[in-house]
Amino acid sequence: MIMLAEQFREFYHSDERVADEKILQSQDAQVFFDVGDRILFARNTDGWLPGTIEKLNPKRCVVLAADGKRWTVSYMALQHVDESLMDERALRARRLADVAIRARQMMDRHGLRHWSLHFSHGERELGRCQFRDQAILISRNHAVSHAPECVEDTILHEIAHALAGHYAGHGPKWKAIALRVGAIPKSRPYEKNLVEGAARRHLESRDKFRRGDRVSFAFSGGQFVGDIVRMNPKCAKVDCGNRVFSVPYSLLEHRQDIRVLRKGTF
Repeated sequence: MIMLAEQFREFYHSDERVADEKILQSQDAQVFFDVGDRILFARNTDGWLPGTIEKLNPKRCVVLAADGKRWTVSYMALQHVDESLMDERALRARRLADVAIRARQMMDRHGLRHWSLHFSHGERELGRCQFRDQAILISRNHAVSHAPECVEDTILHEIAHALAGHYAGHGPKWKAIALRVGAIPKSRPYEKNLVEGAARRHLESRDKFRRGDRVSFAFSGGQFVGDIVRMNPKCAKVDCGNRVFSVPYSLLEHRQDIRVLRKGTF
């Protein structure tokens, strides 16, 4: 079994300053996992237990175990059932480490050597400048998922905030400094597009379904079929006969003339 702690330690020590300043932290191991991954998780008394990731939270994830119980588990206590995924997701970890190195170099070059750098759980907020803590935060998802030029602009955007001061906002002073350091002098051009795009995709997914539709979806290693009994803003309530699930619209597929799966079917 490939140990996540060993893999992550490799990226943690990829650069002396990244390691010394603890830029990469244990919660950044989240990049190795996605919702729906089949995993093993460590419990002190039970050894390794099988389960499926239901939700990714900032520091821990929610895991549905094979016995139906839910656990909140540290990312460092997880292992993939399919070990090939570890190598695939390691590419994300390498990119996160590269962004950390690059961002640290950029901050040093612009006189922010005494400021700290970390990654955040945010998806809509690409970056943040924390004046009280003298820290710049970059979205972890943004760092590993979006074009390098977009990520670099986010870093420079936050550097400009740090140099302009708390009260500058996105006003003339900030814009002048943003131009000087090489950032696009606009308020979150990429973030606005990403949020609008995500909202549009969500509406498109939701509009495909109606109450009463028969749908299927994958969950916890099995394929479930049921009827939509309620349409909520983000998820549909799907009655599968012996259980009602809340399922994001993007995970649903239309099904016709298929019997509802009940306990023991698979």
